[in-house]
Amino acid sequence: MTTRWLARLADSNPWSPPRPLPGEVVVHELAVRLFRSGDGARLYEAISEQRGALLPWMAWASEDHRHPDHSTYYVERCLRGYEDPNAHEFGMGIFERASGRLIGGTGFHHVVRGLRSAEIGYWVRGSEQRRGVCTRAIGALIGSGLTAQASGGWGFRRLVIYCDEQNVGSRRVCEKLGLRLEARLKQDRHLDGYRDTLGFAVLASEWDFERAQVPPALSAG
Repeated sequence: MTTRWLARLADSNPWSPPRPLPGEVVVHELAVRLFRSGDGARLYEAISEQRGALLPWMAWASEDHRHPDHSTYYVERCLRGYEDPNAHEFGMGIFERASGRLIGGTGFHHVVRGLRSAEIGYWVRGSEQRRGVCTRAIGALIGSGLTAQASGGWGFRRLVIYCDEQNVGSRRVCEKLGLRLEARLKQDRHLDGYRDTLGFAVLASEWDFERAQVPPALSAG
């Protein structure tokens, strides 16, 4: 496909990072924010607490962040990325507001600037799973992601979440938020056998910013 045709497929006003980048998003007892210098130790502790609880869904947990220095390096790499005008990855942490304890990780990934879209990923430390942390945190992050940059948000038009079909917890987050199931990628990944990947999505025009969800009427449609 020629460059000329690719240009026609892209938004005439492509996405670029807002400057400064949006600050933390607060929801109940949680704060979702970009990593800061010194967060490496918190990140390593959260992953190491119950590493097995992140598997098999977070395949990186079996190899990555095996030493505090690895987590420190990851945070430093994120910090450099935040300053890069061409960045396509914005890793973030989910923190407990009162203590500063890191509860999990999330962020905007695989940004497609010409379509003003991004993917959201997330995980929660083992001891905090099945407590609704992800639903609250991701609902807040989606709101910030779809808010116009002029109003302090990230300015995305569309956000996507992919998860293993058998990852019930991750799938329930998408369903509770009313995201639209758009895709089933047959045998797209291999764990203990080939698995399907589900793709959920939401547009800025569909999101209820006050209730942090897609309205039930739209979700049902």
